[in-house]
Amino acid sequence: MNEAQSVHIDNGKGYAVPVTWVSGGGPVFLIMGALGVAAPFYDKLVAELAAQGWSVALMEQRGLGSSRLRPSRRHNWGFRDIVEDDVPAVLDWIAKEAPQRPVYLFGHSLGGHYAAMCAGLYPGRFEGIVMCACGSPWITAYQEADRRRVQRLTRLIPLCHLLFGYYPGDRLGFGGREARGVMSDWRHLALTNRYRVGADDRRVDQALADYTGPALMLRMENDPFASAIAVDSVLRRFQRHRPEEQVLSAGELNDKADHFRWARRPVAVVARLARWLEADQAGPAGVVARQI
Repeated sequence: MNEAQSVHIDNGKGYAVPVTWVSGGGPVFLIMGALGVAAPFYDKLVAELAAQGWSVALMEQRGLGSSRLRPSRRHNWGFRDIVEDDVPAVLDWIAKEAPQRPVYLFGHSLGGHYAAMCAGLYPGRFEGIVMCACGSPWITAYQEADRRRVQRLTRLIPLCHLLFGYYPGDRLGFGGREARGVMSDWRHLALTNRYRVGADDRRVDQALADYTGPALMLRMENDPFASAIAVDSVLRRFQRHRPEEQVLSAGELNDKADHFRWARRPVAVVARLARWLEADQAGPAGVVARQI
Protein backbone atom coordinates (compact mmCIF):
# COMPACT_ATOMS: atom_id res chain seq x y z
CA MET A 1 0.00 0.00 0.00
CA ASN A 2 1.33 3.42 -0.95
CA GLU A 3 1.57 6.01 1.79
CA ALA A 4 -1.51 8.19 2.34
CA GLN A 5 -1.12 11.88 1.64
CA SER A 6 -3.18 14.74 3.07
CA VAL A 7 -4.05 17.36 0.47
CA HIS A 8 -6.30 20.42 0.49
CA ILE A 9 -8.03 21.13 -2.80
CA ASP A 10 -9.17 24.67 -3.61
CA ASN A 11 -12.81 24.62 -4.70
CA GLY A 12 -12.57 28.09 -6.25
CA LYS A 13 -15.09 29.48 -3.77
CA GLY A 14 -12.79 30.25 -0.86
CA TYR A 15 -12.73 26.78 0.69
CA ALA A 16 -10.06 24.07 0.59
CA VAL A 17 -11.50 20.54 0.62
CA PRO A 18 -9.43 18.18 2.81
CA VAL A 19 -8.72 14.88 1.05
CA THR A 20 -6.72 11.82 2.04
CA TRP A 21 -5.12 10.47 -1.13
CA VAL A 22 -3.61 7.04 -1.72
CA SER A 23 -2.18 6.54 -5.19
CA GLY A 24 -2.33 3.11 -6.79
CA GLY A 25 -3.09 1.64 -10.17
CA GLY A 26 -6.49 0.83 -11.61
CA PRO A 27 -9.68 2.66 -10.68
CA VAL A 28 -9.98 5.61 -8.31
CA PHE A 29 -12.61 5.58 -5.56
CA LEU A 30 -13.78 8.95 -4.26
CA ILE A 31 -15.27 8.24 -0.81
CA MET A 32 -17.93 10.48 0.74
CA GLY A 33 -19.01 9.82 4.31
CA ALA A 34 -22.22 9.65 6.31
CA LEU A 35 -23.89 12.48 8.19
CA GLY A 36 -21.77 13.51 11.15
CA VAL A 37 -19.00 10.99 10.43
CA ALA A 38 -15.46 12.29 10.06
CA ALA A 39 -13.03 10.85 7.52
CA PRO A 40 -10.91 8.67 9.89
CA PHE A 41 -13.93 6.40 10.39
CA TYR A 42 -13.20 5.08 6.88
CA ASP A 43 -9.48 4.41 7.36
CA LYS A 44 -9.96 0.62 7.24
CA LEU A 45 -11.98 0.93 4.05
CA VAL A 46 -9.23 3.07 2.52
CA ALA A 47 -6.61 0.50 3.50
CA GLU A 48 -8.64 -2.39 2.05
CA LEU A 49 -9.26 -0.57 -1.23
CA ALA A 50 -5.59 0.36 -1.47
CA ALA A 51 -4.64 -3.26 -0.80
CA GLN A 52 -6.39 -4.09 -4.06
CA GLY A 53 -3.97 -1.75 -5.80
CA TRP A 54 -6.65 0.89 -6.34
CA SER A 55 -6.38 4.62 -5.75
CA VAL A 56 -8.49 6.27 -3.06
CA ALA A 57 -9.54 9.86 -2.42
CA LEU A 58 -11.27 10.13 0.97
CA MET A 59 -13.08 13.46 1.15
CA GLU A 60 -13.58 15.06 4.56
CA GLN A 61 -16.99 16.61 5.11
CA ARG A 62 -17.32 20.30 5.74
CA GLY A 63 -17.45 21.03 9.44
CA LEU A 64 -15.85 17.76 10.54
CA GLY A 65 -12.37 16.47 11.29
CA SER A 66 -9.68 18.31 9.36
CA SER A 67 -12.12 20.75 7.76
CA ARG A 68 -11.27 24.31 8.77
CA LEU A 69 -14.98 25.14 8.94
CA ARG A 70 -17.32 24.62 11.86
CA PRO A 71 -21.08 25.18 11.59
CA SER A 72 -22.32 28.38 13.24
CA ARG A 73 -24.67 31.26 12.56
CA ARG A 74 -21.90 32.79 10.48
CA HIS A 75 -20.76 29.64 8.68
CA ASN A 76 -23.46 27.78 6.83
CA TRP A 77 -23.70 25.52 3.78
CA GLY A 78 -26.03 22.98 2.22
CA PHE A 79 -26.19 20.18 -0.33
CA ARG A 80 -25.51 22.60 -3.18
CA ASP A 81 -22.12 23.63 -1.78
CA ILE A 82 -20.97 20.02 -1.57
CA VAL A 83 -22.24 18.70 -4.89
CA GLU A 84 -21.71 21.82 -7.01
CA ASP A 85 -18.48 23.19 -5.50
CA ASP A 86 -16.56 20.60 -3.45
CA VAL A 87 -17.05 17.37 -5.41
CA PRO A 88 -16.32 18.91 -8.85
CA ALA A 89 -13.12 20.46 -7.48
CA VAL A 90 -11.98 17.06 -6.17
CA LEU A 91 -12.86 15.40 -9.49
CA ASP A 92 -10.80 18.04 -11.32
CA TRP A 93 -7.86 17.30 -9.02
CA ILE A 94 -8.17 13.54 -9.53
CA ALA A 95 -8.28 14.03 -13.32
CA LYS A 96 -4.89 15.77 -13.13
CA GLU A 97 -3.37 13.46 -10.53
CA ALA A 98 -4.57 10.19 -12.07
CA PRO A 99 -5.37 10.91 -15.73
CA GLN A 100 -7.12 8.29 -17.83
CA ARG A 101 -8.12 6.20 -14.82
CA PRO A 102 -11.79 5.32 -14.25
CA VAL A 103 -13.28 7.11 -11.24
CA TYR A 104 -16.08 5.72 -9.07
CA LEU A 105 -17.97 7.66 -6.43
CA PHE A 106 -18.42 5.64 -3.23
CA GLY A 107 -20.88 7.16 -0.78
CA HIS A 108 -21.96 5.90 2.64
CA SER A 109 -25.44 6.98 3.80
CA LEU A 110 -25.62 10.75 3.15
CA GLY A 111 -22.49 10.33 1.02
CA GLY A 112 -24.49 7.88 -1.11
CA HIS A 113 -27.09 10.59 -1.66
CA TYR A 114 -24.32 12.97 -2.72
CA ALA A 115 -23.11 10.31 -5.18
CA ALA A 116 -26.63 9.97 -6.57
CA MET A 117 -27.00 13.73 -6.94
CA CYS A 118 -23.68 13.88 -8.79
CA ALA A 119 -24.84 11.04 -11.06
CA GLY A 120 -27.68 13.28 -12.16
CA LEU A 121 -25.60 16.45 -12.43
CA TYR A 122 -22.31 15.12 -13.90
CA PRO A 123 -22.91 11.68 -15.44
CA GLY A 124 -19.96 12.03 -17.80
CA ARG A 125 -17.36 12.84 -15.15
CA PHE A 126 -16.97 9.38 -13.64
CA GLU A 127 -17.41 5.75 -14.54
CA GLY A 128 -20.08 4.85 -11.98
CA ILE A 129 -21.35 5.16 -8.44
CA VAL A 130 -21.57 2.93 -5.38
CA MET A 131 -24.08 3.69 -2.62
CA CYS A 132 -23.49 1.87 0.66
CA ALA A 133 -26.10 1.69 3.45
CA CYS A 134 -27.93 4.54 1.77
CA GLY A 135 -31.64 4.83 2.51
CA SER A 136 -33.94 7.79 2.11
CA PRO A 137 -35.01 9.42 5.40
CA TRP A 138 -38.42 9.90 3.78
CA ILE A 139 -40.99 9.62 6.55
CA THR A 140 -43.19 7.31 4.48
CA ALA A 141 -40.36 4.75 4.25
CA TYR A 142 -40.46 3.96 7.99
CA GLN A 143 -42.66 1.86 10.21
CA GLU A 144 -44.80 3.63 12.79
CA ALA A 145 -42.34 3.97 15.71
CA ASP A 146 -39.43 5.07 13.51
CA ARG A 147 -41.76 7.30 11.53
CA ARG A 148 -42.70 9.18 14.69
CA ARG A 149 -39.01 9.68 15.53
CA VAL A 150 -38.27 11.12 12.09
CA GLN A 151 -41.32 13.37 12.32
CA ARG A 152 -40.13 14.69 15.69
CA LEU A 153 -36.71 15.35 14.21
CA THR A 154 -38.18 17.30 11.27
CA ARG A 155 -39.98 19.52 13.79
CA LEU A 156 -36.88 19.90 15.97
CA ILE A 157 -34.46 20.92 13.21
CA PRO A 158 -35.93 24.40 12.52
CA LEU A 159 -36.09 25.11 16.26
CA CYS A 160 -32.41 24.20 16.66
CA HIS A 161 -31.52 26.53 13.83
CA LEU A 162 -33.34 29.40 15.52
CA LEU A 163 -31.77 28.72 18.92
CA PHE A 164 -28.19 27.85 17.92
CA GLY A 165 -27.73 28.84 14.29
CA TYR A 166 -26.72 25.24 13.51
CA TYR A 167 -27.89 21.70 14.25
CA PRO A 168 -26.33 20.24 17.47
CA GLY A 169 -26.57 16.59 16.45
CA ASP A 170 -23.64 15.67 18.69
CA ARG A 171 -25.88 16.57 21.64
CA LEU A 172 -29.09 15.14 20.23
CA GLY A 173 -27.71 11.73 19.28
CA PHE A 174 -28.34 11.93 15.54
CA GLY A 175 -25.65 13.15 13.18
CA GLY A 176 -22.96 15.53 14.33
CA ARG A 177 -22.74 19.26 14.62
CA GLU A 178 -24.14 20.13 11.22
CA ALA A 179 -24.73 23.29 9.21
CA ARG A 180 -28.34 24.41 9.18
CA GLY A 181 -28.34 24.33 5.38
CA VAL A 182 -27.36 20.66 5.32
CA MET A 183 -30.04 19.77 7.83
CA SER A 184 -32.66 21.90 6.10
CA ASP A 185 -31.95 20.01 2.89
CA TRP A 186 -31.99 16.69 4.79
CA ARG A 187 -35.33 17.69 6.36
CA HIS A 188 -36.71 18.49 2.91
CA LEU A 189 -35.63 15.02 1.76
CA ALA A 190 -37.36 13.46 4.78
CA LEU A 191 -40.59 15.31 4.07
CA THR A 192 -40.72 15.01 0.27
CA ASN A 193 -38.19 12.34 -0.83
CA ARG A 194 -36.77 14.90 -3.26
CA TYR A 195 -33.21 16.16 -3.50
CA ARG A 196 -32.95 19.91 -3.06
CA VAL A 197 -29.82 21.55 -4.45
CA GLY A 198 -30.11 25.25 -3.79
CA ALA A 199 -33.68 26.46 -4.23
CA ASP A 200 -34.55 23.76 -6.78
CA ASP A 201 -36.00 20.44 -5.56
CA ARG A 202 -36.77 18.95 -8.97
CA ARG A 203 -33.74 19.60 -11.19
CA VAL A 204 -31.53 16.87 -9.73
CA ASP A 205 -34.26 14.23 -9.56
CA GLN A 206 -35.24 14.90 -13.16
CA ALA A 207 -31.61 14.53 -14.27
CA LEU A 208 -31.04 11.44 -12.12
CA ALA A 209 -34.04 9.73 -13.70
CA ASP A 210 -32.08 9.62 -16.97
CA TYR A 211 -28.82 8.27 -15.52
CA THR A 212 -27.78 5.01 -17.18
CA GLY A 213 -24.22 4.55 -15.94
CA PRO A 214 -23.01 1.71 -13.71
CA ALA A 215 -24.52 1.95 -10.24
CA LEU A 216 -24.43 -0.38 -7.24
CA MET A 217 -26.37 -0.28 -3.98
CA LEU A 218 -24.91 -2.24 -1.06
CA ARG A 219 -27.58 -2.78 1.61
CA MET A 220 -26.88 -4.18 5.05
CA GLU A 221 -29.33 -6.88 6.13
CA ASN A 222 -30.16 -5.41 9.56
CA ASP A 223 -29.88 -1.68 8.98
CA PRO A 224 -32.70 0.37 10.55
CA PHE A 225 -31.48 3.56 8.85
CA ALA A 226 -31.40 1.98 5.39
CA SER A 227 -34.11 -0.68 5.37
CA ALA A 228 -35.32 -2.36 2.19
CA ILE A 229 -38.11 0.23 1.87
CA ALA A 230 -35.82 3.19 2.54
CA VAL A 231 -33.28 1.88 0.02
CA ASP A 232 -36.00 1.33 -2.57
CA SER A 233 -36.99 4.98 -2.08
CA VAL A 234 -33.51 5.86 -3.36
CA LEU A 235 -33.36 3.30 -6.16
CA ARG A 236 -36.68 4.29 -7.68
CA ARG A 237 -35.16 7.65 -8.64
CA PHE A 238 -33.11 5.85 -11.31
CA GLN A 239 -35.93 5.40 -13.80
CA ARG A 240 -34.03 4.45 -16.96
CA HIS A 241 -31.55 2.08 -15.34
CA ARG A 242 -32.17 0.84 -11.81
CA PRO A 243 -28.92 0.22 -9.89
CA GLU A 244 -28.00 -3.29 -8.94
CA GLU A 245 -28.86 -4.00 -5.31
CA GLN A 246 -26.81 -6.44 -3.22
CA VAL A 247 -27.53 -7.37 0.39
CA LEU A 248 -24.76 -8.23 2.86
CA SER A 249 -25.46 -10.45 5.87
CA ALA A 250 -23.83 -10.62 9.29
CA GLY A 251 -22.26 -13.94 8.34
CA GLU A 252 -20.54 -12.44 5.33
CA LEU A 253 -19.40 -9.34 7.22
CA ASN A 254 -18.37 -11.32 10.30
CA ASP A 255 -20.10 -8.60 12.32
CA LYS A 256 -23.53 -7.03 12.67
CA ALA A 257 -24.91 -6.07 9.26
CA ASP A 258 -26.00 -2.61 10.32
CA HIS A 259 -25.46 0.98 9.27
CA PHE A 260 -21.93 1.39 10.61
CA ARG A 261 -20.38 -1.95 11.64
CA TRP A 262 -19.52 -2.92 8.05
CA ALA A 263 -16.75 -0.28 8.09
CA ARG A 264 -14.97 -2.07 10.95
CA ARG A 265 -14.37 -5.09 8.70
CA PRO A 266 -14.79 -3.84 5.13
CA VAL A 267 -13.24 -6.92 3.50
CA ALA A 268 -16.64 -8.24 2.35
CA VAL A 269 -17.68 -4.86 0.96
CA VAL A 270 -14.47 -4.52 -1.03
CA ALA A 271 -14.80 -8.11 -2.30
CA ARG A 272 -18.27 -7.23 -3.61
CA LEU A 273 -16.81 -4.16 -5.31
CA ALA A 274 -14.09 -6.23 -6.96
CA ARG A 275 -16.62 -8.68 -8.41
CA TRP A 276 -18.88 -5.86 -9.52
CA LEU A 277 -16.01 -4.06 -11.24
CA GLU A 278 -15.00 -7.28 -12.99
CA ALA A 279 -18.54 -7.66 -14.34
CA ASP A 280 -18.64 -3.97 -15.30
CA GLN A 281 -15.54 -4.43 -17.43
CA ALA A 282 -17.39 -7.20 -19.25
CA GLY A 283 -20.05 -4.65 -20.27
CA PRO A 284 -23.29 -3.19 -18.90
CA ALA A 285 -25.18 -6.42 -19.51
CA GLY A 286 -22.86 -8.24 -17.15
CA VAL A 287 -23.54 -5.77 -14.35
CA VAL A 288 -27.30 -6.04 -14.71
CA ALA A 289 -27.44 -9.80 -15.05
CA ARG A 290 -24.95 -10.84 -12.40
CA GLN A 291 -26.38 -12.11 -9.13
CA ILE A 292 -24.20 -12.47 -6.03
